[in-house]
Amino acid sequence: MLNILIADDEKKVGLLVKELINWNSLELSLLDIVQDGQQAYEIILQKKPDIVITDIRMPNLSGLELIKKVTEANIPVHFIVISGYRYFDYAQTAIKYGVEDYLLKPIDEVELNKILNKVCEEEMQKRKEYVQVRLLHKKFQDSKHVLHRELMDQIFSNNENLDVEKINEEYGVDLEEGIFRAIGIKVDRNIRLEKNKQQEKLIIRKLEDLVNEKFQNKVIDLVVSGKRSMIILILLNYRDNIKTEIDEDIKQLFCQMKNYINDFETYEITMGLSNEILEFKNVNLALEMVKEALNCRIFEGTGKCIENCSKNRNQNVKAQNIIKEYQEEIIKNINIADGGKLAASVEICFKKAEEEHVFACEFYALADGLFGEYCEQVTVLFKEDMMNQYQEWVEESEHCKTVFSLRQYVQNVFRRHLCSLNEKRKEVERRPILEAIKFIKQNYSQKILLDEVAEKLGFNTNYFSEIFKNETGKNFSTYLLEVRMAEAKILLRDSTDTIYVIASKVGYKDSKFFSQQFTKVVGIKPVEYRKLYY
Repeated sequence: MLNILIADDEKKVGLLVKELINWNSLELSLLDIVQDGQQAYEIILQKKPDIVITDIRMPNLSGLELIKKVTEANIPVHFIVISGYRYFDYAQTAIKYGVEDYLLKPIDEVELNKILNKVCEEEMQKRKEYVQVRLLHKKFQDSKHVLHRELMDQIFSNNENLDVEKINEEYGVDLEEGIFRAIGIKVDRNIRLEKNKQQEKLIIRKLEDLVNEKFQNKVIDLVVSGKRSMIILILLNYRDNIKTEIDEDIKQLFCQMKNYINDFETYEITMGLSNEILEFKNVNLALEMVKEALNCRIFEGTGKCIENCSKNRNQNVKAQNIIKEYQEEIIKNINIADGGKLAASVEICFKKAEEEHVFACEFYALADGLFGEYCEQVTVLFKEDMMNQYQEWVEESEHCKTVFSLRQYVQNVFRRHLCSLNEKRKEVERRPILEAIKFIKQNYSQKILLDEVAEKLGFNTNYFSEIFKNETGKNFSTYLLEVRMAEAKILLRDSTDTIYVIASKVGYKDSKFFSQQFTKVVGIKPVEYRKLYY
């Protein structure tokens, strides 16, 4: 609905205008009726009516003065002027300020509603066009984000020379040979708390907006790409004459971002900077520098702007080589599902990496590789689809801010998951035992053999015998014997069947052997047991 404000120094006229308007059919609502131009102006400032119907003559502020002030304040309002004056100069002045129409008193109902209908149609069309423009803008921005992300991936993965003209044509950017510098932004959250995807999206969007506001009109072009784990990669392309200004802008940008992030208790921010690259063909080096700078927060701490942090680091030692060195032990501990021993193996790998002074990125690669090794083994052993789990663990690990917390996260993940796997395995093993127990209780009067029951349930006899004893605390034959004797006691107590018949009912053709077994289990002969109740 569009809102209408009516302003006329005569209250009766204001009320008459109200009565003449077809509110329902035009889908209009009344905001207020006032008799003072200044009051009307204040309401317009506060409540932003869509339409103002005003008289020319009013105290404190005339209708024309009101229109002029509102127009100069750039407030979008549709004005309709009502007056008893026929003078052309009034109408001329009103039209100058964009008044929709000029009605003379006495007011004609049909004419008034015709004008209002025209205003409503124009406003609805304007709003529709605005929505369409916003949608087009959003589609353009979404498309731009996708292209920028693909461009960053292309630069990262391309070790060969990159051609700036081809890149511009393929990804819709306007880069030129000049100075290139990469900036990385990493937002770390507290992984002990539940992830808030919506909040994380809003944070990244706000940080990207800050980047665009700071550099958009200063550089030749910039590429901004949001990555997983709350990482933003920025590639600046600028000319030599603004180097000092860009340095200062980067410092200001980081301060702005820190101030924004400080409003959230569970997040911390780090900035990584590359050196200046003078040729586009080498721009992938800038992104590699930024990636390592961000990873270096596990040495230097978060909340800093990090640059050139890889000194005294051994670039020849890779995470995959460390994993390979201890792979046999890792696989063995996964196979026996021992969380404690596997955690110890993880600690050994991390200790080795620390002793070798590997690059910061290799610590994250070590976590990634250990997750991969674990998921591969679990998939084979337990037929579990681990792909989603693997991706979740890797993403979460990228929020670890120290080597210690990263190692601890990997260890805790393995302990928890192995514990849940052991529970699942127990459940899987328990199920056939429950089936076996049910079978025994339903068929104790028949001949029951261990190997036949194991085969029926799809197990090797020896393995089935072992898990049966683990679950029940008794071997198969003892359990079967106890079930039969328990039923025999009931029959001896509650029936008049002979010992021979009872023996047959509980699975014994030889009553003498039955008596021996009963005496062995219960401690007295079947006849003596019956006498206790008769």
